[in-house]
Amino acid sequence: MYRRTLELRLEAEVTVFDHKCVKMSEGVYEISDGFEDDEPDAMKNTDIDGKLYANVRAFKPSPRDGVVSSDGVIGHHNSTERDQLQTSYSNMTKERDQLQTSYNTLTKERDQLQTSYNTLTKERDQLQTSYNTLTKERDQLQTERDFLSGRFTNLKQTCSEGWQKFDSSWYFLSTETKTWKKSREDCMERGADLVIINSDKEQEFLFKLNKGFWIGLTDSVTEGTLIWVDGTPLTNPRYWHKPQPDNGAGRLDYGEEDCVEIRKDQRPLEAWNDLSCDRKIYWVCEKVV
Repeated sequence: MYRRTLELRLEAEVTVFDHKCVKMSEGVYEISDGFEDDEPDAMKNTDIDGKLYANVRAFKPSPRDGVVSSDGVIGHHNSTERDQLQTSYSNMTKERDQLQTSYNTLTKERDQLQTSYNTLTKERDQLQTSYNTLTKERDQLQTERDFLSGRFTNLKQTCSEGWQKFDSSWYFLSTETKTWKKSREDCMERGADLVIINSDKEQEFLFKLNKGFWIGLTDSVTEGTLIWVDGTPLTNPRYWHKPQPDNGAGRLDYGEEDCVEIRKDQRPLEAWNDLSCDRKIYWVCEKVV
């Protein structure tokens, strides 16, 4: 009971108001009239420190305790709390601004990464297209290579011994003599035919073989109309030794001269001579690659 009285005394010194209201910052907070007199009568006349107090209502507030009076003066306790709240508010505002800045930075970086991703995706698709195109071209080249390799192998097998290559053709010079007809049959058995001459270079190449031999030119079908063994008529070039062709010049011992040879004792581009197809001389076969 003594302790309770002390508490009431301390409370009275801190919180007694003339009109029972406290002004904090800019607001006014009201409290109920007086203290509730809920103590028993025995507490109303209590001897404290040798003095008799009839009622705690008689206590006077002390200005040194920071009590707010009815004229609106703010106590130092409430002022300190307000300052703390203000400081907390300022700190939180600063943290919010920092977070907003970080968010903006991350958003910008995200957008940059998205742009980079889109660019890389586009480049990847372009590279994939290029890869597919190159793969297709590689497969085509592989097919062509295999085809040409097969042809080359066949040519090596069929044109290995006695054959010479010039430009895009292989040539076989016989080592024996036969008639024009038998010579052509031999060429065809080799998968070729008597040579057809298409250029000065080819004529010069054949002349350097240094033999007289049959070529694939004849007018045995129609006298005076020379055709190649592939059925095409003779046009140009022409490499006749003058005054050829003369069909034997009327000499009976020469007979009909319906087939053509290259003579080795003439000039390279003036070496053709018509001759009887029954004469036996060397021949040249040609196989076009």
